Amino acid sequence: MLITKTDQLQPFYAAHRIWQGIPGIAHTKGGRTFLSFYSGGIKETYGNYALVIKSENGKNFGEPIAVAKKDGKYRCFDPVLWIDPLGRLWFIWNVMPGEEIFASICEDPDAEALVWSEEFYIGRGVMMNKPVVLRSGEWLFPIAFWKKDLLRDLRKGAWTPEDTEGSFVYKTSDNGKSFIKLGGADVRNRAFDEHMVVEKENGVLQMLVRLKNGIGESDSYDRGKNWSRGQETQLGGPSSRFFFGKLRSGRVLLINHYQYTGRNNLTALLSEDDGKTFPYRLMLDERHDVSYPDAMEGDDGFVYIVYDRERGAFQSTLQEAYTCAREILTARITEEDIINGSLYTPGSFLKRVASKLDQLAEGDADPYQEPLIEDREFAERLIADGEDPIRRIFEKYPINCINISNFDAKHLDTMITRFRESGGNNPALLTEIIEFIRRTPTQISEPNPVIEQVKKLLEEHLTEDFSVASIADRIKISVYYLSHLFKSVTGTTVVEYRNELRLTKAKLMLLHSEDSVGEIAQRVGFCSAAYFSEVFTKSEKIPPSEYQKLHTSAK
Repeated sequence: MLITKTDQLQPFYAAHRIWQGIPGIAHTKGGRTFLSFYSGGIKETYGNYALVIKSENGKNFGEPIAVAKKDGKYRCFDPVLWIDPLGRLWFIWNVMPGEEIFASICEDPDAEALVWSEEFYIGRGVMMNKPVVLRSGEWLFPIAFWKKDLLRDLRKGAWTPEDTEGSFVYKTSDNGKSFIKLGGADVRNRAFDEHMVVEKENGVLQMLVRLKNGIGESDSYDRGKNWSRGQETQLGGPSSRFFFGKLRSGRVLLINHYQYTGRNNLTALLSEDDGKTFPYRLMLDERHDVSYPDAMEGDDGFVYIVYDRERGAFQSTLQEAYTCAREILTARITEEDIINGSLYTPGSFLKRVASKLDQLAEGDADPYQEPLIEDREFAERLIADGEDPIRRIFEKYPINCINISNFDAKHLDTMITRFRESGGNNPALLTEIIEFIRRTPTQISEPNPVIEQVKKLLEEHLTEDFSVASIADRIKISVYYLSHLFKSVTGTTVVEYRNELRLTKAKLMLLHSEDSVGEIAQRVGFCSAAYFSEVFTKSEKIPPSEYQKLHTSAK
């Protein structure tokens, strides 16, 4: 799985990559900088591989020196680089399906010839961030077991009865020879976890977790065995990975999106009170689509940072991918720079490009141009694969639903219903569905017009209980395609989205109006105050009256 021989690394060179992202960084005592990220194919899916590049001066990075790849219907992704207290460089990567984490160690990362150990297994789940070394000597590895609805198709059949969802930590007390799974947090609305842990001055472990709408927190008072009930912080964020770690000075470093409108305004923030407040800020990159920072403090006093910009994944054509920056960038700053709010220290820099992709090498095939395949053969393959064939068809032939007549949508729904009722094993009927969808107009340039229509409809008619079918009928779209499209774009269902809209409006009214709980329940679309209280309490863990009292008294 780990490739280090030069003649075997050439297929992974920059000239053969369409996209790249999700980076990690390590800086050695001797001054070398290592970066990791992953790529492969045209998006984050089967065939992905993780790679490592290095630089002697932090400016010029070469081609990959190590690649983790597993042949077949697998992906290696979300790599981590870490220099342990012994000075060894860890290259860690995840494998899916399988929910497995592997690593290889380079004993001397400053040696002229780098030697990597045999790959070894760490545990089950996904690890996306650096371990933390406790003052008592243990190393804690942040390993998550994602919610089972995340990337379900890529993880199919990988779960065991012992697998529990949560943001866990694995402990090693013998320098990585063995690992013990400790406890984990289950923070509400977490998304891909991507959690990081800091040991506070009082010995409490603080864990920050990526949420769908910001950053959540959980604490452990027993060195990671148990974690408190998670809660949302005020740190904000556009649901993206951040960096969170303690520096040698005792200050806490947070790299996050600040005053953002999306994945922009990537900022380094510094705390002098154990993470309670972050009064010092340094803008790293104000541009859009900059994300997934990683960092480490070097022995020279600098903080070394890496992040990606416009990865180039999930485009529709090769030319669209070429319009993306597809960059891995680095920065080098000090605590004084952050406190000053601008580059203050000689040798500091921002926005340095470490890797940038160009056009594919001459002779490389366009990966967006799939070999021609007959509809009947495609239908038979979909049924044989065992995955949801309707979803796969919608992904291959996206529909411009704005231009489909109501009759067409009803006919499509009728065919899909017949296919479902047949047990999903009717290649002739599935071929008809493929032919029908393939003949419809393709997507237009307007971004997700259907999603915007649905959101507007729900917002304007929040108190009305439209069914998904009636919504689809109103905007002249297939109900099956609506469900598929809304979930794939937003990550939630139409009904779940409406419930969140209602709860959000209810919270605002509880804080800013004099209406009673019953009046608020009626105004946001709940049939009774009792049912509203039940739903609210289940969501927020406290009844609406207590929520109102708690938050208004805190003003």
